[in-house]
Amino acid sequence: MGKIIAITNRRGRVGKTTTAINLAIAFANSGKKTLLVDLDSAGSCAKGLGFSKPETANNIFSDLKYNILIRPAILKTGVKKLDFIHIKRLPYLNQQLVGEVSTNELILKNILKPETANYDYIFIDCPPHLSGNINAALITADSVLIPVAPGKLSATAVRKIMLQLSDIRENYNPELKVAGILLTIYEFNNNDSFALKKELFNEFPKLILNTSIPKSTFVRKAFELGKPLLVFKPDDRAAKAYIKLAEELFERKNLFSLKRKS
Repeated sequence: MGKIIAITNRRGRVGKTTTAINLAIAFANSGKKTLLVDLDSAGSCAKGLGFSKPETANNIFSDLKYNILIRPAILKTGVKKLDFIHIKRLPYLNQQLVGEVSTNELILKNILKPETANYDYIFIDCPPHLSGNINAALITADSVLIPVAPGKLSATAVRKIMLQLSDIRENYNPELKVAGILLTIYEFNNNDSFALKKELFNEFPKLILNTSIPKSTFVRKAFELGKPLLVFKPDDRAAKAYIKLAEELFERKNLFSLKRKS
């Protein structure tokens, strides 16, 4: 069975969607059958992959049922072994209190877990704000990847995520693990970048990934053209870092060993 990895940070502009897209491509390019789920109503993943609004207009919750099949809404991307779906919204979600998760918040788990029989890895790009969609993703996921960029309160945001994960583990998903904390938009020999890395390493030494994603001007250019960085500029240092990140995640024990029939 495949594994589900949620990518989340409540702060915006941390490279979350860029990470979701390019990490999914790196996994697919390594031969892993991969599904990328865009759980953000803004559809940033869809834009970054070059999909138009009509292409992702299918709303799988237009006829609300607890047992919903997502396969008809899954789209092929231009990358071999990478599929995509945009789930625009989950119905009737509690937007604030993880302790009051409604039954409907389990819908995401109900529709994604069966797909682990069809995919080696499923990545969920969570919205960049506190919402029931994030709760639903964390209830569904096997592990969580936390991208964080230098800036004020960046470390505080990570601490809040850790508290949220503790609540989810205690009440809904006791097996949820942290795949790692990923430093993004990182500038080597920059005081702010180094200070953030030092602060996080002091608090979460076992969770900081060795790979950092360097700042790159090509990230924005690629997104504006509707092309993933690994497709638009595969030789860019940030693109190469995502390949290295995939290799590191393959090796981490908390992502589990993959045993799936072909």
